[in-house]
Amino acid sequence: MDPFSIAIGAIGITEFAIFSINHLRDLIGSLAEAKEVVQDIASTLEAIQRPLAALEELQISDSATYAEAKSDLEKTGVADAVNKCGQACADFSKKLQQWTKHSSSTKLSLRDRLSVSVWNKEKIGAFRVQIQSCQNIVQFAIESTQLLIQLRSESTSRTDREKLKSQLQNLEKAIEEHIDLSKKQQNEVLKRKEELQEEPEDEEDGGAQRTLAMREVEEQLRFLEADQAASGVVSSQLQSRSLGQGSGNTYSAVFSGSHNSGMQVGYSAGTINWNAHGKNN
Repeated sequence: MDPFSIAIGAIGITEFAIFSINHLRDLIGSLAEAKEVVQDIASTLEAIQRPLAALEELQISDSATYAEAKSDLEKTGVADAVNKCGQACADFSKKLQQWTKHSSSTKLSLRDRLSVSVWNKEKIGAFRVQIQSCQNIVQFAIESTQLLIQLRSESTSRTDREKLKSQLQNLEKAIEEHIDLSKKQQNEVLKRKEELQEEPEDEEDGGAQRTLAMREVEEQLRFLEADQAASGVVSSQLQSRSLGQGSGNTYSAVFSGSHNSGMQVGYSAGTINWNAHGKNN
């Protein structure tokens, strides 16, 4: 019997989302001097693309393992995260093209340089929060799927199985640390929200800037909550496998929020890294 593979479309990720992520990354690459300002965005998008490509290359030996792996991925909300990230990338591509419309392929005009690095800094910062949250969800969900598929395989030797269990424990620990960090960041954003609520209304703009800032704070809180929920699902799945309980809890995570506007209020979600020794197929 031919091996099974998990197509990203099978778990609900749209072609539009993948196209939009690829398009924005290529667009940033085509604007030589813009890369100085938004190169980290291109790097984050690449970090989303890599595990998605690796997922489709996975070879699964039997239908039962395929069905369980697919179900686990769906419960994490990874498709919702990537699809909304794709929409945000499409919107950001339009903004970036507008901001750099006076530039050539090799040089940014002064007007465009100011537009990207100063005038729209808060919008770029808000977008960074969303794609970094998506990256966290994708990395944790697919890394755990890769390890669990190998662990379920009957062809995995006892020695390799012990190594895989160790990697799963390392991943579970990394997820727990990430959730703790995310909660601390959430508290910081909540404090910022309280500060904004206590600030007097600006008479010149009728409180418009404060309203935009509040909207941005609430959006960031939604991203953090979705990140924590998805990480919690993956952690639950890993714990259930470690205890030999079969399938994990049947709840799912939803990646809320799709559009960002207004002021950036100083929060930046970090890239999540962990050490996983051994081979990943």
